[in-house]
Amino acid sequence: MLTFVFVGRIVRDKGVNELVSAFVKLNLAYPHTRLLLVGPYEENFDPVLPETKRLIDTCDSIEAVGGQKDVRPFYEQSDVLVFPSYREGFPNVVIEAGAMELPSIVTDINGSREIIEDGKNGLIVPPRDEQALYEAMKWMVDHPHERDKMTMNARPLVASRYEQGFVRQCLRDYYKEILSM
Repeated sequence: MLTFVFVGRIVRDKGVNELVSAFVKLNLAYPHTRLLLVGPYEENFDPVLPETKRLIDTCDSIEAVGGQKDVRPFYEQSDVLVFPSYREGFPNVVIEAGAMELPSIVTDINGSREIIEDGKNGLIVPPRDEQALYEAMKWMVDHPHERDKMTMNARPLVASRYEQGFVRQCLRDYYKEILSM
């Protein structure tokens, strides 16, 4: 069983409509796949389409677990993070997944494209492109050896660039540079 995971608010802006539609198509061809949706629905702000909600509720291979205080158990059960958001500030979810040794499929948006190196620790697809998302998910299923390499790269890449001490040192250097101007 190959498990994809999404962590975030279940809303349109996070690309959930495209994700669910792409996954349902993938699951028809690859019934040994599963999708975990970890996060709350927001019915009053940017809700997913009614068809998306229906697919989530009726597809046996999709499990929506709601909001969770601790998402680590869901990363542990998963093989690939899928984070098809339309826009982000800095997506902590992608860093968390990498720290948990998960390769990621992300959209080509600020934040995500700085964390994921296409082909090294994940794949980058255009935002709002259901077909590209489907192809990336299919690639992860069809190329287990390459996916395993991405898995092995995920944590070291995140640790080398986003470990707190390193980030703090970068901030100190930046502030020193600004103050010396």
